[in-house]
Amino acid sequence: MHKRVFLFFSFLLFTHCSVTENIVPFEKTIVIMDTFVQVSIYDQDKSVEALEKITKKTFNRIAQIDKITNIYNESSLISKVNREAAETEIEIDSVLFQLIEASVDISILSNGAYDITIKSVEQLWNFTPDEYRIPGHELVAEYLKWVNPNHIALNVASIKLASPFVKIDLGGIAKGYAIDEAIRVLQENGITDAMVNAGGDLRTICSDLTRGKRRVWIKHPRNRETLFGFFPMDDGCVATSGDYERFFVVDSVRYHHILNPKTGYPANKCLSATVQAESAMKADALATAVFVLGPQDGIEFIERLPNVEGVILFEKHGKISWVVSSGLKASFSLN
Repeated sequence: MHKRVFLFFSFLLFTHCSVTENIVPFEKTIVIMDTFVQVSIYDQDKSVEALEKITKKTFNRIAQIDKITNIYNESSLISKVNREAAETEIEIDSVLFQLIEASVDISILSNGAYDITIKSVEQLWNFTPDEYRIPGHELVAEYLKWVNPNHIALNVASIKLASPFVKIDLGGIAKGYAIDEAIRVLQENGITDAMVNAGGDLRTICSDLTRGKRRVWIKHPRNRETLFGFFPMDDGCVATSGDYERFFVVDSVRYHHILNPKTGYPANKCLSATVQAESAMKADALATAVFVLGPQDGIEFIERLPNVEGVILFEKHGKISWVVSSGLKASFSLN
């Protein structure tokens, strides 16, 4: 447990948001969904007691989602689906239905670059540096046939999987959904200016207090102490996928946890992909898809999508290069 907590703490600032003026927010941070989640409230007209209660409600909603979607929790609903849905139809709630439906839609949209059934192959790997495991090509090929959203039969209230070998991992979308829900709870309780940051995926809402003063920073993919660049964002959602989150290196080859659903091996065209979208859930899943697609296909994919922007970092001739979508070109700046 301590290893995992330390790991994700290191990545909290891989994408983060800051306000350029010295406005002190009310902030609370907890460990949940296998990462550090921070709620920052900039509203200045509420008492500390009121903000404590609102923040508690916000974290309670995130905890509810975690209990449903966390594959590391054997009692979660998604764990039950992975264990039993091949044998019998499993009843699901609205949260799981929304997440799986959205995941399948984005899988189709990205031509399979994002696929929640990648868990079928991902379980063959171990990305812990001292206990790493690289599966052989024949084994990967054997399990790769179960990586396909067509193996999921989804209804509003139930789900059935085509085989016990089909496994679902919502790690690439559930965090974004939780962020969206956290912002909803904040707004329902009268908050007009806030940020929710979950391991670098974030959503912001702003008032006149912070309008024009907020920046989204992208972490340098090879230097933990350096920020690569930034762009301004008042109200919005951002998520980043990178090859530096969970990885190990063997014979100078970096093996990381973002697998290409077409090959079952780590996608190797990008260093990081940062996506801005209309919801944190969508940004979360699209960042993975763009990372897998690579800089050229990834930026073309972004440009085809309405209300979606992005910054992709990749290596070219031993140096870090980047490509920025048309909607961010004028505002993106290097650090």
